[in-house]
Amino acid sequence: MKKQFLIISGLAIISASIIFSCKKKGDDNRITPTYKEDATGTGGNPNVGNQTVTGTATITNPATQNSSLLVGGAGWSNPTCISTNSITLKGLNGSIEVTLSFLFPPTSGTYAIAASPNAQACSMTVLNAPNQPAGLVWYGKTGQVVVNTTTTAINASFTGVQCTQQNFNFPAVGVSGNLGCN
Repeated sequence: MKKQFLIISGLAIISASIIFSCKKKGDDNRITPTYKEDATGTGGNPNVGNQTVTGTATITNPATQNSSLLVGGAGWSNPTCISTNSITLKGLNGSIEVTLSFLFPPTSGTYAIAASPNAQACSMTVLNAPNQPAGLVWYGKTGQVVVNTTTTAINASFTGVQCTQQNFNFPAVGVSGNLGCN
């Protein structure tokens, strides 16, 4: 009898330890994966109006071909002038806008095209270049500008200035011509 009591007691202890160790786990506030059907909310994105992106988004270039632009002549207007001591020369023709920016009011000499103006360089931007998608801004990358100034006039001439978009080196817009006023 003593032997049966020990066996039954041993089985009861083993059974109790198994039952208590297999207790259902409660919510411990951890984030755990689940199936979409079992999840609450919107299937993973807690803010539907604000799309979440992982990794980097690929930016696509809307322009696909090179083009050229001849600045100056019939149809062009130049709203800036030397009498205002302006540091910009601007040419307008319809929606096309070409701007040369200098660090100081320009004097006669040769200026390199650069990303930002300095004492020996100027910057060029082109908005709405012909044969390119509307609304794109093109930035001068390489080239030179020759400036001639007098007391009443200013003229900047350039040939083969290469302009590209800020994030893309291809395609390019070749810009040649003159900007100035008197």
